[in-house]
Amino acid sequence: MYRRYTVHRDGDLLVEELDADGKPLDPEPVPSEDRLPVEVVLLAPDTVDGQSQLLDLLELALEMETTPEGEKQAVKRDGRPQPGLYKGGKRS
Repeated sequence: MYRRYTVHRDGDLLVEELDADGKPLDPEPVPSEDRLPVEVVLLAPDTVDGQSQLLDLLELALEMETTPEGEKQAVKRDGRPQPGLYKGGKRS
């Protein structure tokens, strides 16, 4: 699934299907100056699992962008070294 979502200055949501290169297959007849300077481009497999994962990602992004800094929970990092990183001069 390749889609671009933009908003027209009058408030209409514009949805365009994109090819693999990111070009609209059937472009909306709206010049770029009539669009708000914000867009979301979605790239996901066009399957039920892909759509589900995409919705999870969008929910997480929305939560991240709308939660005030003081209410965000600190992410606890796993103390184990990442594969391929050096620890004490030796490859882990």
